[in-house]
This record gives sequence, structure tokens and C-alpha cells, in this order.
Amino acid sequence: MPGRAAPLYTGEAPLLCPADEQAVALASGPPILIVAVDTEAEFDWKGQFLRTHTSVKNISNQMMAQAIFDRFGVRPAYLVDYAVATQPEGYLPLRNILQTGRCEVGAHLHPWITPPFAEELSDQSSFSHNLPAWLQKEKLATLTEAIVSSFGVRPTSYRAGRYGVGEEIAPILESLDYRIDMSVVPGIDMRRLHGPDFRQTLGRPYWFGCNWRLLEIPLTASFAGLLAHRNVSKALGIQLYDRLSQPNLVRMHVPGIFARFHLLERISLTPEGVTLNELRRLTRALLSRGNRVFVFSYHSSSLLPGNTDYVRSSSELSRFLHTIEGYLEFFFNELRGTCVTPSELWSDLQRQEAPTAP
Repeated sequence: MPGRAAPLYTGEAPLLCPADEQAVALASGPPILIVAVDTEAEFDWKGQFLRTHTSVKNISNQMMAQAIFDRFGVRPAYLVDYAVATQPEGYLPLRNILQTGRCEVGAHLHPWITPPFAEELSDQSSFSHNLPAWLQKEKLATLTEAIVSSFGVRPTSYRAGRYGVGEEIAPILESLDYRIDMSVVPGIDMRRLHGPDFRQTLGRPYWFGCNWRLLEIPLTASFAGLLAHRNVSKALGIQLYDRLSQPNLVRMHVPGIFARFHLLERISLTPEGVTLNELRRLTRALLSRGNRVFVFSYHSSSLLPGNTDYVRSSSELSRFLHTIEGYLEFFFNELRGTCVTPSELWSDLQRQEAPTAP
């Protein structure tokens, strides 16, 4: 269950309440960037979840971002859903990039469009971790085989749609030969939406599962601002932000006031609704706390104007792409960072520390 206390050691390293010793031990060096794209069908994020939401017109627009990645030598991880993996309009453009060695392909499970369909459609069932474990496994197995058929590679990286992941995912991933999960969003509690509770997770990569062989690469999201810089503990920062996010305070724009004066703001490493200055501020704040691995993410549907709140026009699309380009310029030229794919990070860490259960 999300939010439960970490169990006594039973051969499994927990995903949602990891111990500090599960964190990877990175050798010193430059900051590391992973670009991971939720590569998916277009659907109304505020509407009902329908099995017919399978249009993938946005995938061709991904070539605009890929041109930026190519210029900086970035190999993004395209985490594809079932609609993308089973329609030529979705997988052909990406397969061309994959075959030239310019990307990596992983899995992104949206349960409402991925067979078998044994669940009622609802907000609750849109989060995979609310489904029975056997159904989660069957859906992921279906998606995995679709990716193998369309791309000719077996995915090893996974991200749950809507970040719906729970402790039961470890044996599921292991049974299907996955090595990496990328579903954790550090510090947030999504239970009011039927989602998971990530408040106890680590904000840097860590091992989990049987014999600690699965690698969690969480999204990069954290607090910045004066209160964060004054050594506010993680728990206190989360508690304060939860208080500020109460409906009555949101109506009074209190979180926005704290953010505007750079007192306490929660920033995610994404071009979606986040400015370039905020991305820089978050990165510098995390670097000062010893973080070295950064995950830059967005949804492919944002590249087709009108499909997300973040990009509604061609001018907003231009700004979106400019933010991607500006952040890569900052990361590689100013910070002298480097980039890897999720599977490359897993392989590098295996060689460095070969994790074993205590």
C-alpha cells in the first residue's frame, strides 16, 4: 500500500518507502541528464478515460524536438504506450530514430487502452496500481510484446501512466525482464486523485525489488527557494507545501505568493508550465544538495498544439521548443554536464557497485 512503513527485510527492497542505503553510490563527476518522453496518444486530461483515445497524430511533431536532441548529442528515451506501439503513424517515425541509434525505447502503460480489458473505466482504474497485480502484469506483457513486434527491441525501462505505481510492480517488472522503473514523483501525495503517495521516496536513483536489482530513476522534482535553501528538512518542506496547497489557501493564491517571492516553490524538471529560469534554479538547488542525476521529461502530446494546457498555439509550441533548447544549452555548456539513457545508467551502476541485499 502507498505510504506504508518500510517492512522488515524479507529479500525485497521497498519502492515507495526506501531506506537511505538503497540510494545508488555515484562516483564523483559531472551532472548527468536523462531525457524521458511520455510518448502517448492524445486524450483529454480533464475528461473521461475512453478506450477509443488512440489518436497518435502528435508523434510526427516529435521530430522537431529530436532535431534539438541530435544537435546536443542527446539520446532520449521514448516511453511508448499501446496506441503508439500498435499504429504505424506512431511507431514508424520513432523506429527510424531508433534504428539510427539516436534514442532508446521503453514502455508507458495506460491501462484504459491496453488489453486485456477486465476493469471498469474510472478515475481510480486509470492508475495501474489500483488494478489487481495479475491484470497489471497481463497489460504490461501485452504492451511489451507490441513494442517488441513494432520496434524489434525488448524494452527494459518502464513508466506507469499517471505515475500509478505501487510495491507490487517489482515482481511484475522482474518477471518481464525489465530493469528500470521511472514512475516515482518525489515528495507528492496523489491519494486524493486515487493515485500513489510518494512523500517517503528518495529524490535520487535507488535500488529496489528482489536482491536490489531493479533501479528506480525518479522524476526530477523538488523544492527551491529561501526556505528550501535554509536546510529545511525534506519532511518539513513537504508538510509546509501540503499546508499551502489546501483548497482555501489555493483560492487565495498563497502557493503562488510563496513561489513569486522565491520562498518555497515546487518545480519539476519539464518544459511543461515551467520557465527556463525555474529549470535553472531547480537544477542549481539540487546540485548544491549533492544531486547528480537529472531527469528531464514531457508528454509527446504537448508537441501538438491544443492537446495539453501547456501548448495551445503555434507560438506556445515555439516557446516550448525554445525552453528545451535553452535548458540543454545550460546543462551542457554552462554546467558541463553529460547525458545517458536509462539503460546506460543501469549498466554503469551495475559495473560500479553491483548492488546486493544486506
